[in-house]
Amino acid sequence: MPSAHNVSETHQGRLREIAQNVFSYVQPDGTWFINNMGLIVGETEAISIDTTSTERRNRSYIDAIEALTSNPVKLVVNTHHHADHTHGNFMFPDATIVAHSECRRVMVETGIPNYRSAFPDVEWGELKFRAPDITISGLTTLHLDDLAIELAGLGYVAHTEGDLLVWIPSRRVLFTGDLIFNGGTPFALFGSIEGTLRALDVIENYEAEVIVPGHGPAFKKQQTSEVLNSQRDYLRFVQATALLGVRKNRSPLEQAMATDLGIFSSLTDSERLAGNLHVAYREISASGYIWQGTAQAIKDMIVYNKGQLPHCVA
Repeated sequence: MPSAHNVSETHQGRLREIAQNVFSYVQPDGTWFINNMGLIVGETEAISIDTTSTERRNRSYIDAIEALTSNPVKLVVNTHHHADHTHGNFMFPDATIVAHSECRRVMVETGIPNYRSAFPDVEWGELKFRAPDITISGLTTLHLDDLAIELAGLGYVAHTEGDLLVWIPSRRVLFTGDLIFNGGTPFALFGSIEGTLRALDVIENYEAEVIVPGHGPAFKKQQTSEVLNSQRDYLRFVQATALLGVRKNRSPLEQAMATDLGIFSSLTDSERLAGNLHVAYREISASGYIWQGTAQAIKDMIVYNKGQLPHCVA
């Protein structure tokens, strides 16, 4: 193994050693489909935490791994079902894919979604669908040599129905998937606002030395309160905004258009407010709101964004 100062780097992302034999692969700029991965290297094999969105970006990630270690990736953990974390599963043919049971269910139901209408400029490549091979739901421990790696299902809907936290106790490193968007707008369209807030409390209780979010920079323990509170503040802002919209008998889109983001305007992907409000309306029991589906919420995000498609550099 190389020293902590040696890294393998590509223009898409960078493998950085954040604890002994544990690496983050953070892709700037962390916006749509620009997610983070992780790599744990053992004596003879390695484990990848997630894959990424396009064939090109997955090849760059694999190139970075091969420049770092000759050990093959024998296991891939999907933190949830979204395409930017699972599209590259097929590019690890010798690896077993592990995920939450709900993650696999949704993946099998949806296959490879067609995102070309919302993201027409993305070169997805020749993607092939590959579902997880092994599923779990509660707490499961993997062993890589003498290193224990805990996979924890939340037991409720948060970012999605099947989120997994990946915790390495002896290294005090936590991979959260998209339960955290560091510097970006949290996105709950496929999950729950309230569930994501609960998940942030769970994350804080780990007292990790390093946290790798699903998007945006990794951060250390001393930054944890700041990052998590920023995420909480935004999600509670969405809840309060939804409550106001219900009281004024506005649709989620109407309420989004009438809302000043204020301090949250500096977060990337601000159009997610319109989509998040659909979820927040649904979670207000007395709202009378009838779920309109994710497709309508995405259309609302584009309208909110003055007709502009979401920013994506994938």
